[in-house]
Amino acid sequence: MKRVHKLLILITVLAMILSSMTAFANATELKTGIGIVTANSGLRLRASASTDSQVINTAMPGDNAVIIGQRGDWYLVDYNLDIGYMYADYLQTKERENVELGYGSVNPSVCNMRSGPSTDNDIVSQAYSGDKVFIFGFNCGWYKVKYDGDIGYIRSDLVTLTEVPYENHGGSNTYGGSSDSSSSDSSDSSDSSDYSDSSSSSLGEQIAATAQKYIGCAYVFGGTSPSGFDCSGFAQYVCAQYGISIYRTADMQLNNGYSVSYDNLQPGDLVFFANTYESYSAASHVGIYIGGGQFVHAANSSSGVKVSYLSEDYYSSRYVGARRVY
Repeated sequence: MKRVHKLLILITVLAMILSSMTAFANATELKTGIGIVTANSGLRLRASASTDSQVINTAMPGDNAVIIGQRGDWYLVDYNLDIGYMYADYLQTKERENVELGYGSVNPSVCNMRSGPSTDNDIVSQAYSGDKVFIFGFNCGWYKVKYDGDIGYIRSDLVTLTEVPYENHGGSNTYGGSSDSSSSDSSDSSDSSDYSDSSSSSLGEQIAATAQKYIGCAYVFGGTSPSGFDCSGFAQYVCAQYGISIYRTADMQLNNGYSVSYDNLQPGDLVFFANTYESYSAASHVGIYIGGGQFVHAANSSSGVKVSYLSEDYYSSRYVGARRVY
């Protein structure tokens, strides 16, 4: 009996070691893309590629997951530092994406940071094992990073993420780690009332109400406080009141959250405009939608923070889209 007991202990220990080695291997594989959650009520991260498996975490709409690989109808991903599986139909995948993933730790004893996402590009700098690099982009298997004052690219298998991405919700194990057999096998999207449309609308209305409190504040180029705002500084300041972190410039804020169609605008959505009559992906101006076709924005030095209509010729001709960040 003692031998059997020892054998069982040995098998358990070996299984734990193999499991940890598998997780490490997954974490250090060359990543294939960024997955943006599109399920309106959230998407579950599971321990294996099955709806019968344990729920590890729940991602909210617009959250980013780093895709490690695909296993049938599922993606193996790193979401908020948890590695697991998400149903592929509810992830919009990008091979190239401007996304703040936060700090990562360099794995090998030394690795090259290059001027572009290829070994054909020049070496900008070298980072060493345990060094922290700030990741703010992904390009075909490479992370775009800032390290020691330099900007460049490091292969994604050479860096391990060490913090939850700033743009993501904190994530929560809504289902207590248990299997949820009531979820749809085809979608595996979350049905948690904690993240219902009504709660999102309520938060959006709060953001819109807060934005209107600053009507009349001065416009100051580069301003990020009530003593003076520019357009993106205003949006960033208001969102920060609700713990929502967004990029600093309008052009970059167009990457925050997830896209919302013109017909589905809700209070609290960010609305973007280009600086020419042609609609294109980049944005040079941003405001906060408050409903009724109106938005609040830090307009210019003569008007300061004010309310405008989307239907005004100036803005309707320059409108490029909207993002929901709450």
